[in-house]
Amino acid sequence: MARRDYKTGSIYQRKSDGRWVAAIRDGWTAEGTPKRVVLTGKTEAIVKRKLRDAQLARERGEIGTSPRETVKGWSEKYLAMRVRDLAPKAYNAAASPIRRWVVPTIGHRRLAQLTPADVRAVHEACRRADKQAADVHRALRTMLEAAVAEGHPIQPRVLKVKAPAAPKSDRLAMSVDQGLACLGVAATLPHGSRWLFTLLYGQRLGECLGLTWDAIDFTERPGAPFGEAVIEWQLQALPYNVPRDRRSGFRLPDGYEVRHLVDAYHLVRPKSRAGYRVAPLLEPVRDGLLQWREIAPANPWGLVWPNLKGRPANDKHDRAEWWALQETAGISHPTRMREDEATKLMVPAPYHVHECRNFAATMLLEAGVPEHVVTDLLGHSSVATSLRYRTRRREPLMEAMQRVGERLQLG
Repeated sequence: MARRDYKTGSIYQRKSDGRWVAAIRDGWTAEGTPKRVVLTGKTEAIVKRKLRDAQLARERGEIGTSPRETVKGWSEKYLAMRVRDLAPKAYNAAASPIRRWVVPTIGHRRLAQLTPADVRAVHEACRRADKQAADVHRALRTMLEAAVAEGHPIQPRVLKVKAPAAPKSDRLAMSVDQGLACLGVAATLPHGSRWLFTLLYGQRLGECLGLTWDAIDFTERPGAPFGEAVIEWQLQALPYNVPRDRRSGFRLPDGYEVRHLVDAYHLVRPKSRAGYRVAPLLEPVRDGLLQWREIAPANPWGLVWPNLKGRPANDKHDRAEWWALQETAGISHPTRMREDEATKLMVPAPYHVHECRNFAATMLLEAGVPEHVVTDLLGHSSVATSLRYRTRRREPLMEAMQRVGERLQLG
């Protein structure tokens, strides 16, 4: 048999069973020894074809990937990779759709044999369960693109399947009267500054619960006559490496800056540089904070709004208080409904805490505040993001048209 060129593999017939064997180099093992891919076939022609395909795969960077790799098998490898570069909340957003919808539906399918029909099968599974498929599609596509980057032969047409339309968000800003009603109820609470801060500045839930007294400066300064607050941390309960096992440590990506408080509670940095910002205090906000500081529960971390026992506030309890505040104020979302636990009837639902950001953005923009200033106050990465938080109202539009009519002397 003629000698083959270096690194092009070798072919021989095995004496034990007469099958033909081909072998090709595939880098090195963890021990530093040469790693080989072995191919077998009934005839020399079959083995030569397999060897040629392997050589082409090596040139494309695909060698070392198993043609039998399934969606489930790859998902486990993929998520193990992402845990190192995604923040815990972002990781959960990526992992949950894959584990709940993708793997149960097409987990048994081999990556190399995936078709557009498999992607549509995932969409259909979501629809049958009344689950929005747009987020699941995005997670699946990202996972398959990572598989391609690792050398798995995904058919390009699989990645070209059109994503389902994302549902229209029902998030709205409260009206001025509703906002005033909430502020009126908040004024009766000893820690009412918590909700005053949220409604006026549109700070995220974690940013409010993670605010510390050392981040608030009551000193008068140019541009901030009543002091200012620096938004630089968020309160989050981070997951353990092993669920419910405190000794296992916390699941953190590389380079993730945190300050451990107690149990799973941490202060974490904002998700982007735009999250670092300064909020100038209004006089009522300053006064409310100073009054609260005198009676606030003591805690070793200097949290402004801990719970009554001086521990970090639970976000679920915080949301429940926001809903109770709205019930006391007599307001609810105009279109969103929920099932009442007692009567099992559908009743108007409250506004989400995050919709306070819609309220703040709308108030700022309607007051004529420049868009880039609104972006800075809310900690958005772009003006476009801030504008999406604005709820369009008829009153400012009517006022604008009346001004035009007056200039044109119409009536």
